[in-house]
Amino acid sequence: STTGWILAQPYLYKTSDAGITWSIINSQMGQYFTFINSNTGWMASYPGGGSVIQKTTNGGVSWTPQYSTTNFRVIYCLEFTDENTGWAAGYREHILKTTNGGTNWVQQRDMNNSTGFFSMDFINSNTGWAIGEPRNSVYTTNGGSIWNPVFLPAGRGDLHFINNNTGWIAGSRIFKTTTTGLVYRTLVLTALPEGFYNYNTNLMVSDSATVCIKNSFPPYSNVDSAKAVLNPDGTGSFNFLNSVNGSNYYVVIKHRNSIETWSSAAQSFTNDLMNYDFSSSSSQAFGKNMKMKGSRWTIYSGDVSRDGAVDLTDMSLIDNDASSFVSGYIDSDLNGDDFADLTDLSIADNNAFNFVSIIRP
Repeated sequence: STTGWILAQPYLYKTSDAGITWSIINSQMGQYFTFINSNTGWMASYPGGGSVIQKTTNGGVSWTPQYSTTNFRVIYCLEFTDENTGWAAGYREHILKTTNGGTNWVQQRDMNNSTGFFSMDFINSNTGWAIGEPRNSVYTTNGGSIWNPVFLPAGRGDLHFINNNTGWIAGSRIFKTTTTGLVYRTLVLTALPEGFYNYNTNLMVSDSATVCIKNSFPPYSNVDSAKAVLNPDGTGSFNFLNSVNGSNYYVVIKHRNSIETWSSAAQSFTNDLMNYDFSSSSSQAFGKNMKMKGSRWTIYSGDVSRDGAVDLTDMSLIDNDASSFVSGYIDSDLNGDDFADLTDLSIADNNAFNFVSIIRP
């Protein structure tokens, strides 16, 4: 509350009495700087051809070079969440990250183009923003492992959050957010767990499910996951933060006692929306790995142990719970009636007999 700095390049002024008096503490400053506490800070200077990141541990009196960029990857902004974790970003849309106070920097993004990021802010070590030209702003919710683009026509705006939800961007326009500014992309999914679905009523017992979206190329790594309730008609809305429009993802549904089921092909979001219906055809599942009930296709039930196959292990778990009259919200309840009994055992037995298991790319 009493310590602050002003840069009037090349002079760095510091106050220790809440701005009543200011003193020049350095006369060879770069263009951009940030402090994490009253002593520790970083700055970026531009000697030509690239930037030099420097660190101070005495409030800005002296600075030690830590890292140099090349090929005109000039750094325009720095942001730290603690003394170890920080980011630097700038021209050519490159972003660097350190987890050891700047001793080492790792490149997270580099578009090698003719625009850049001009302001950054993080609300914690995972969630942050880098603001550039209208179509070149990005955000992350996983510490920068993935940066998601977003359209923000604020010019070369300056960004600042005052808490986990509320922030502003001020440039050619002013934007405000009260929801961390995050952009969700919604998957409207239809899926019917075999045991939970009654083909006579064409309804299922509502239950939660988890959906993962995975890269469309080996090793099919996980991009994001979301949990939601499947309604009686089998539909559910799943919201994702780490996805982008136009990119192809496999859709993978996981239910507490059903076989993990993959979409037959990679799908993409358009205008932040994707629709996918597993129940309409067996060809909607990879390897046609579903079972028909009535006129709709269902995902196989019976994988109580969640090891990717319906087998004697699952039957044993159901049998043990049935013998002990276990009830409630339990994995061995394959039809959603809150009891483990012979009905559940019969479903698992049929699928085990047919060697039902996950089929994936």
